[in-house]
Amino acid sequence: MSTRALLVLCILLALCGWIAVALFTYHNPPDALNRWILLALLWPTLLATCLPLVYSIHRRRGAQGAVAAAATRQSAFAATYVTLCLWLRMIQALNWTNMLLMLLLFVATEVLLSTRQP
Repeated sequence: MSTRALLVLCILLALCGWIAVALFTYHNPPDALNRWILLALLWPTLLATCLPLVYSIHRRRGAQGAVAAAATRQSAFAATYVTLCLWLRMIQALNWTNMLLMLLLFVATEVLLSTRQP
């Protein structure tokens, strides 16, 4: 499957995911089980949403090599960061310090992984 087909598939999955998240939150009360289901729906939806955007940014910057792999990794980091922030907000444990420390952790991890020689 070509990269273009994968990006189109990601866009379609992102649209379906956001529709599913909207319908789920509209029709279900926010109890404990439904919050976990929402987080499980949100992570792949964010991944599918971020992947075409990050891929296009890499292509515009003229990146060489495994652009799709780097875009997938960075999209997974972004989706994990947003999902963790939402989960911490749900349990009322999110503050600026937690957000910045997690962001620094994800950025440092990405820098270390991107500078590694294949």
